[in-house]
Amino acid sequence: MKKLLSFIAIFLLGIIRLNAAYDHVFIVMLENVGYDPIVGDVTDAPYINNTLIPQGTLYSQHYGITHPSEPNYLALFSGSTQGVTNDDCTPTNGPFPGPNLYSRLNRHGISIKGYMETMPSNGFTGCSSGLYAEKHNPFPFFINVPTTAWVIYSGPYPSDFNWPSFVWISPNLVDDMHNGATLADQISNGDSWLSVNLPPIIQFCNAHNGLLILTMDEGDNPASLNHIFTVLIGPGIAQGAINSMMFNHYNTLKTITDNFGVRALGNSVGLPGLFCIDCENLP
Repeated sequence: MKKLLSFIAIFLLGIIRLNAAYDHVFIVMLENVGYDPIVGDVTDAPYINNTLIPQGTLYSQHYGITHPSEPNYLALFSGSTQGVTNDDCTPTNGPFPGPNLYSRLNRHGISIKGYMETMPSNGFTGCSSGLYAEKHNPFPFFINVPTTAWVIYSGPYPSDFNWPSFVWISPNLVDDMHNGATLADQISNGDSWLSVNLPPIIQFCNAHNGLLILTMDEGDNPASLNHIFTVLIGPGIAQGAINSMMFNHYNTLKTITDNFGVRALGNSVGLPGLFCIDCENLP
């Protein structure tokens, strides 16, 4: 009976918001640092801990799929790592023919765009340029995604910016916590960027029924078992709450496809999304 009740609870968690879908969903991707170095570090991450986490629900058992970075981006974008086990660029890896968030949403007339900080030009297809790295941009890795689907991120944008329905934002290699002389520097770099760029996005979400998913590709410390930092913020999301259920990138992907009412992708099929009924009292 206990197993049956647990199954029912998980099922309900996945569908609870189907009748209250968000008009906009934002994914903002951080890099590598993991969960434990960030949560509770009010010295290096004061904005995250003192402002962001109290505004939303913290996911304390959220995990990446694998290592290194690139296959995690592909997993979150398509429901599969596409067999990738490294950070090589196109055309060594891909472009792949399979379905993905762009093809699925665009087919149903739902606008989607990727915003890549420090990319040299809109639709850039090179491997890297300065602090931009293709391995952190899943859009070029799929044949059915046009180069018009990813553009330069030039934020912070005003709170009344005309955002598409689904937005993927990849900060550059410093601002996403990937680079830094020390771990503290990495965290501080990302926290500073978030403190400037997220407030107008959160304002937009509150005014336009939007959901912000701030997450991370992987946890770099092998001892962390790929434990990543994730927080959800938006109307209807419990504030100052902690969700301790086990989730990974495929659950995040399922959250997005469920929200927009389109078919699930790859390994996210049959999984619950990230939404919860009562985060504080989950078993």
